[in-house]
Amino acid sequence: MPDSPPGSKIVRPSGVRRDTARLQARERERDTGRIRLDEHASYRVAVFAPALELDGTTMYTRTLLNALRAAGDHVMLLSPSGPMAKTLDGAYDSRFEVPEQGRMGFFGWRRMKEALAEFEPEVLHAVSPDPALPAIRVADHLQLPLCVSVHGIKPDELPPTEDKRYDAYIASDQSVRERLLNDCRLERDRTTLIRDCAFPERAPDEKSILSDRKRQVVGWVGPLTEGCGYGCFIEAAIKVQARGVDSMFSILGSGPKAGDVRDQVESRGMLPRIVVVQGLYDYGRIWDPYDIAVIDTRQSAAALMVLNAMANGRPVIATEGGAVFDLIQDGVDGMIVPRDNADALAERILLLVQNPAERLRMAKAAFDKIEDEYRPADMADSLNAVYTALLTDEPLPKLFESRSKRAAAK
Repeated sequence: MPDSPPGSKIVRPSGVRRDTARLQARERERDTGRIRLDEHASYRVAVFAPALELDGTTMYTRTLLNALRAAGDHVMLLSPSGPMAKTLDGAYDSRFEVPEQGRMGFFGWRRMKEALAEFEPEVLHAVSPDPALPAIRVADHLQLPLCVSVHGIKPDELPPTEDKRYDAYIASDQSVRERLLNDCRLERDRTTLIRDCAFPERAPDEKSILSDRKRQVVGWVGPLTEGCGYGCFIEAAIKVQARGVDSMFSILGSGPKAGDVRDQVESRGMLPRIVVVQGLYDYGRIWDPYDIAVIDTRQSAAALMVLNAMANGRPVIATEGGAVFDLIQDGVDGMIVPRDNADALAERILLLVQNPAERLRMAKAAFDKIEDEYRPADMADSLNAVYTALLTDEPLPKLFESRSKRAAAK
């Protein structure tokens, strides 16, 4: 396979994906400031993602693919399969299924190279700095620029100190970018900040929310891993039931702690009230059974789980941590509770269950916020600015100005 596939807009010397010396020289000469794109270039982007599980990283992958496609880019997805795989159908032009944990032999690599040669990508994008992803090896082989999205500040969510394997590090919020610069000590011209987005999917159903015949269902959704907060949710459900409130609860997810979850629910005598779901027929409608969504922010890319629930017209109760304070204005378009505080979680659940009008108001406020502030077009434009900088050896954008703000300024 040639070092630079036919159709690429850039040819780089062997072993070099980005001319950082030239970038630093230009950076000293001028300040790019705000990126204002009047035209959206169309690129061919190969996106590398982990297994498509029910988690925030897959929600980000889904959103990223849809945003790029809606903006006119051509997208190839390279990832292992998973329960969420069908929800991404139609969000890409082509797909290559990577084996789990990067276990790819000689023939697997050859098939992937052939698939990439046919697609002819111009830029590569890893949705997380997961070392199991083959993105870095592919970037070095094809001599194409590679960017990575970073969603959290836990050690396993950050790249190594002084990492140089990626050409651009895209932070999901300001706290992540600060960690990339201060703790990971990455080059400033290699990092940028891009706001996440969500596609408005289902507006709040006023008739259903205000119905006095419907039993409210409170859903906890996320991967079932150590320290993910399901125990606090079970305790909160017990406290709500003790208050005589006629509600149902559900835990939806899979992972190494799935067996422990069922055992804990059964040992507390809550099997009739807490339904543990480990598989769905249609993962594209995960929020449909629930009237209230509870999300623990200790999962990877938790912000995308929060945004997706809001985009589906659900009032969200999220635990403190990560970017949740930027996503939710407590008591206005969602609720924020301390981690592992069953009393606080039970009180928030009771408030929403017992007040349909408040539940409707909060769900509407959350949905409106998604429409107004988390536009896919803005995310696509900002990513386009990053791709353009990589392909033209320009400094990465420092601050992106959305279309809506530009229109208001005019």
